[in-house]
Amino acid sequence: MTLRRRALTVLSFGFAIVVAMATSGTPPASAHPLGNFTVNRYSGIVLSPGRVGVLYVLDMAEIPTFQERPQIDANNDGSESAGEVQAYASGKAATLLNGVTLAVDGRGVALRLTGSVVRFLPGQAGLATLRLEARFEGRIAAAGSATYRDWNYAGRIGWKEITVRSEAGVAVDGASVPGISDSRELLAYPKDLLSSPLSVTSATFRFHPGDPAALAASAATGSTVTGAPVASGGSFAALVRWRLTPLVVALSLALAFLFGCLHALGPGHGKTITAAYLVGAGARVRHAMTVGVAVALMHTSSVLALGLVLFVLARTFPVEHVYPWLTLLTGVVALTLGTGLFLTRLMARRRHLGVVHGHRHDHGEDHDHVQAGDHDHSHPWDRPAAGRNLIALAVAGGILPSPTAFVVLTGSISAHRIGYGLGLIAAFSLGLATALILIGLLALRARSLVAAHLRGRWAALVPLGSALVIVGFGLFFAARGATQLA
Repeated sequence: MTLRRRALTVLSFGFAIVVAMATSGTPPASAHPLGNFTVNRYSGIVLSPGRVGVLYVLDMAEIPTFQERPQIDANNDGSESAGEVQAYASGKAATLLNGVTLAVDGRGVALRLTGSVVRFLPGQAGLATLRLEARFEGRIAAAGSATYRDWNYAGRIGWKEITVRSEAGVAVDGASVPGISDSRELLAYPKDLLSSPLSVTSATFRFHPGDPAALAASAATGSTVTGAPVASGGSFAALVRWRLTPLVVALSLALAFLFGCLHALGPGHGKTITAAYLVGAGARVRHAMTVGVAVALMHTSSVLALGLVLFVLARTFPVEHVYPWLTLLTGVVALTLGTGLFLTRLMARRRHLGVVHGHRHDHGEDHDHVQAGDHDHSHPWDRPAAGRNLIALAVAGGILPSPTAFVVLTGSISAHRIGYGLGLIAAFSLGLATALILIGLLALRARSLVAAHLRGRWAALVPLGSALVIVGFGLFFAARGATQLA
């Protein structure tokens, strides 16, 4: 059996294992559809004669819920009793009430809390999501112009929605928001809006005695929410909840490795930047392997560092705010790397041309012209890659922690399986590195083929083009990070 056939057999077997494990047994709990870091809010305003009611719903994804649990467990015994949950619900609802305002004809309406309830729903990696429903009530005049604002969780990513409708005896017109919830009160988010969730935090409307109009479908528009890291790979996260035996641990580590390989083939992790740099920088096989290992170490370190941020600043710093900064850093590093490579190769090409066409005049008598055949025929890309640039390449490829790996870390801590979780992350990162090494080797092979067929100026343009590819990706990531921070 040839080496190629053996490799295909191993990959096919690994893929079959992944498919079998992902489709058999108890299906893993679904991740929050808007991402594991989101805090989502909904206000449903209902008007009746002389009265206004607000159903306020808070839907927290896995990571915010994990951060919130210590506040629920008041006696720190590691479990939440029914009394602790209800006390938390009442206190949290009161806090949320302080974060909303309703004014009619410019005068504030006093709202009071009439009820609250909290439910926990299963999420990824054995973590839970939190749903809190609170009801506010207040008295209003028979007619007027109203403005409602929700100031809670300003700056947190997630779905933000408001609706307004009326009951018999009250008519509503001129509303800036619809009467029907697009998300069924945060119970079923529309798939076509997941990439650009609603961001509506205020509403205006007029009301007066009359008959309620027929409820219209959603006409509300909100600004696009960007920068939400979304964890894919629910099967990988589900490994945290497996019953552990030596065989299961070995199998789960192997699966984590395969998930890392598959994850590397998706968007991100600098595959194009890595390939372009290895082609343009005169890299060798050892450089491709160095970059792969460095990316694995950087990725593991970034996940652990983000976990440290979660625990040190758990209640004061939203960890998802780290991702836009890291995206910006990735772009800046790639942009610097590509620009430096471009300038280096451009100067090398000029020196190369200078050697080919160089000549010497000696007092106007002797004229020695160096022929093209007398110089080194190495291509302009045949220069050793600088070690510091390889480190920068590892930063660009691995500094953005995988949201899925971070959820695995959080879930393993919650399940008191920290060592197991770290092993899964290490295996995942090793798979990521292996895939990047293979991509790098393919890039080097492609460079050799190009070098064998191209001559002259076309060959010299390859490293310059590779550098421009890195510059382009750097600009893309830098602009994306800056947009998310804006």
